Amino acid sequence: MTWRRAAPDLPLTPATLRLLLISLALAVAPHVTHMPVAITLLCLAFGLWRLRADGQGWPLPGKIVRLLLTLMVLAAVFFTYGTIVGPDPGTALLAAMLGLKLLETRRPRDAALVIVLGYFLAVSNVLYSQSIPLAMYLLLVLLLLTATLVRLNQGASAPAGGSALRLSGRLFLQALPIMIVMFLLFPRLPGPLWGSPQDGSGTTGLNDEMTPGSISNLGQSDAIAFRVRFDGTIPDNSLLYWRGPILWHTDGKRWTAGTARPRVPAGSGADRKLTPIGPAVRYQVTLEPHRHNWLYALDLPTTLPPGSLRTIDYQVVTPQPVNSLMRYEMASHTHYRLRGLDEGARRRALQLPPQANPRTQALGRQWRREMDDDAALVQRALDFFHEEPFFYTLRPPLLAGDDPMDQFLFSTRRGFCEHYAASFTLLMRAAGIPTRIVTGYQGGELNPVDGYLVVRQRDAHAWTEVWLEDRGWVRIDPTAAVAPQRIEKGMDGVLEDSRGGVFGSALGNSLWRQLRNGLDALDNTWSQWVLGYQATLQNQVLSSLGLSTWQARALAIVVGLGALFAVLAWLLLRQRGVRPDPVTAAYRRFCDKLARRGLARRPAEGPVDYADRVIRARPDLYREVEEINRAYIALQYGDHGTPAATRRFSRMVRGFRP
Repeated sequence: MTWRRAAPDLPLTPATLRLLLISLALAVAPHVTHMPVAITLLCLAFGLWRLRADGQGWPLPGKIVRLLLTLMVLAAVFFTYGTIVGPDPGTALLAAMLGLKLLETRRPRDAALVIVLGYFLAVSNVLYSQSIPLAMYLLLVLLLLTATLVRLNQGASAPAGGSALRLSGRLFLQALPIMIVMFLLFPRLPGPLWGSPQDGSGTTGLNDEMTPGSISNLGQSDAIAFRVRFDGTIPDNSLLYWRGPILWHTDGKRWTAGTARPRVPAGSGADRKLTPIGPAVRYQVTLEPHRHNWLYALDLPTTLPPGSLRTIDYQVVTPQPVNSLMRYEMASHTHYRLRGLDEGARRRALQLPPQANPRTQALGRQWRREMDDDAALVQRALDFFHEEPFFYTLRPPLLAGDDPMDQFLFSTRRGFCEHYAASFTLLMRAAGIPTRIVTGYQGGELNPVDGYLVVRQRDAHAWTEVWLEDRGWVRIDPTAAVAPQRIEKGMDGVLEDSRGGVFGSALGNSLWRQLRNGLDALDNTWSQWVLGYQATLQNQVLSSLGLSTWQARALAIVVGLGALFAVLAWLLLRQRGVRPDPVTAAYRRFCDKLARRGLARRPAEGPVDYADRVIRARPDLYREVEEINRAYIALQYGDHGTPAATRRFSRMVRGFRP
């Protein structure tokens, strides 16, 4: 095809404008879920206004009206977010201003600026999600924006159909090898360039506090918390306790970590308080961003990732929140003995609000009067949960008032793990046994496709640790006394028991699992090698290829790009000239048809002389040759013809039979 320069004073063609509006609408569409309704309606109104101005002759707004609309947009963004700076207000402002720009877009130069801004608006979607479906969607949007830019440069002579889209696709394919080389070799920044997806609400994971119902809200969420690959055999499900925030302080309703705890850096030497039993379990964790500064580790961690810290109660933390996908390696012991309880920790592990949950505290004190042995008292509490009519449920009743644990233990008796952990801790503290709550995840599901253990938000769990003088800190999970299937089979067993399988049948459940495992494995590959291809992984990959120094990597970039450009140049040079435009191609077919009848066109013969010679030799072709020749001269040497005239000329040549 031939490229023609669009004259800057020519208006946009209707087809180009429609393609531009479609591309921008698709770029804005994913933002609708998090943009204010007012901004979304303004973008829609601006787009419809511009469409009506083109199709129905509506006038475009003047400078004063555009100024007022700009002030209105700024006010809407500011009063919604309290600022116009930041990812959310910045994205909303960009979308609205892009719509405003359409109302003054009349020439190709204005449209080119709008397209460039459209690229930024489309790519800004990765601030909110970096999933495979969104990446495929954005690829389509970028293709359409590029096709719009191609059509804009073609001007009024742009051929009909999808030629602009096909050219856009070829440009993308030509750029793909360059993109791969730059992705693999170009130095990665320590943090993500675009940030990580913004948190939603309700199922983003655990917090550093716990209230009745806070963990059960996650009970049916399939969102992935983290993935784990074990170096050897995966421990039994009953040993898969993933340690997170540890809670010490309560006001009777809410549990928090309380006062700041001392932290020990990674690599600080052996811990005298911890005695590992048996071999270590080694594994790698790929943690989804959760915007908190803690890491999850198999209970109990004995090594820490570089740069991390450990609190005195064995919570692994990082100096900065986990705002992007994070991969780290650890070692843990599932069997251990943990000592260490100073007076300050003992006071915190016995803290009770004096007036809260009086019946629960009274029951704990009563058990203490009846027995002196701490281990026997712990078993008494577990027997109480097991023998009394307690129920484990994903939908516990709401506990109102100032004494929620009294309501749970003596009235509703239906709860999730946080209800049993909180009530058990109150009973133990009332009986004088130091106890703390550990929150995290329990269990996980092995994906047979890629061999990763997938831990989902629904695996969120809370358990306790009690201090026994002869044994140290001992993990006690009161949920296991009520619902042992939760610990032995994981949340899948509980969900299947309560819902009868995903599709109500064993076959439907099996098919669903196979489909989900395949999609999870694909998503994991995307996370590991695309989203997770940060500085650490890049160093590992390039070092394995012998590119361990920055000089070697710079040389690889130069050589790689040089080779690609050499191949592209060779492909361009081997082409036999520029592909003719449709008019020239059709006229050549016309000449070829006559040449096969012994009337070949001479090298220096113009179209008029050639037509005269053909007519003298073949008078019977006078009308057709004259009509084709006249149309060709008008299209090739006169004003640029319309696409319809070009198609009509091609049909005349196809129907010519000399």
